[in-house]
Amino acid sequence: MEVESVTTTAQSTFDGSFAECKEQQLVFLLVRQLATAQFELANAAVTQRLWNEVNALEIDPERITQLLYGGQDVNDREALRPLDDAWRTHHPPRRQRRWFTRPATVAGPRSARPAGLRAHRPVG
Repeated sequence: MEVESVTTTAQSTFDGSFAECKEQQLVFLLVRQLATAQFELANAAVTQRLWNEVNALEIDPERITQLLYGGQDVNDREALRPLDDAWRTHHPPRRQRRWFTRPATVAGPRSARPAGLRAHRPVG
């Protein structure tokens, strides 16, 4: 039941859809991870992997940079929220993100059963 109360609290403090709330929480998570990798650990490999993830998720790097260098504690979501909300107000999304939306056409149920595991047959 604790998970439900956290989700309800996050939704009640966020003016937007559930998908936007999830996206903002993901952005905050990536910002915290990047801050740790870049500033605390100085680990170039992890930092590069996280920036690649930002790119793969089609999140605007300016949004992440604004939060990283905005002067707020990256571990404080309530401090990051107004900064991110202001950024999102001035920068509408470039296009709909695939990973938060359901595809327009959903295929029906599979007509064939999933393939089973094939038994290993020794040669010869």
